[in-house]
Amino acid sequence: MKMPWKIALVVSLTLAAAGINALSSKSPETGRNTKVSNTAEISGLLRAPLPGRAVPQGDASTYDAENLYQYIDGGADIYLLYDFKTLLHQDFKSAAAEVTVDIYQMGNPEDAFGIYSSERSTNYKFLPIGAEGYRAEGILNFLEGRYYVKLSGSGPSADALLDQFARLLSTRIGGSRALPSLLTSLPREHRIAHSEQYIKEGSAGPCVSGAGLSGYLWGRKRANKACGFRGAKCASRESPGGTTDEAFQTNRRSGFCA
Repeated sequence: MKMPWKIALVVSLTLAAAGINALSSKSPETGRNTKVSNTAEISGLLRAPLPGRAVPQGDASTYDAENLYQYIDGGADIYLLYDFKTLLHQDFKSAAAEVTVDIYQMGNPEDAFGIYSSERSTNYKFLPIGAEGYRAEGILNFLEGRYYVKLSGSGPSADALLDQFARLLSTRIGGSRALPSLLTSLPREHRIAHSEQYIKEGSAGPCVSGAGLSGYLWGRKRANKACGFRGAKCASRESPGGTTDEAFQTNRRSGFCA
């Protein structure tokens, strides 16, 4: 049987929609209090002492949904889609090494996994930090709870310093270090490790065009040949057999996912 490279498990966001409606009824004062609480929570993660006696270079910067574009102009929209709350940005210097810390606080752990998984590659070197972490040249990023932490560094011993920062921040974040529980429901056979993505309604991708729907995609391979991203099979809890979308049918006929 020919298998698609990407399969989506689609889940209803009815409860999430109800939560959005509830939030919209809150007073402006409640919204301000929530913003202050988020900022206070995230700011404490970079308190002294820090690895390598790292010294802050200037004041820390915080961003919310209203001004995130000032820091990642052109890249803010995808973060907002995944219910971004607060970003804490701080530069440090330790001897001759320099480190930049960006801590993104998202609405919930699933949203944090969504943005994290959208930026990782299966080719990275993955690390047992937080729920999952990875390293590439000059960077170390990891996911834990509703936080997505991005570290970058340069100079002598920067890699070791990034590792120390990551482990300290993971300890301070605390809480669950598990990936979203729904990932355990995805088929394991032929799955490409670290290929899972949470595609939220409104983002580009197969099986998410219906209102109130989002889903998980994951890579599959057959006989060491990966099938293309455009092929997808959609399934939901209500219809576990799934429905095959037009794009997948087209790819099967063309041999794209042979």
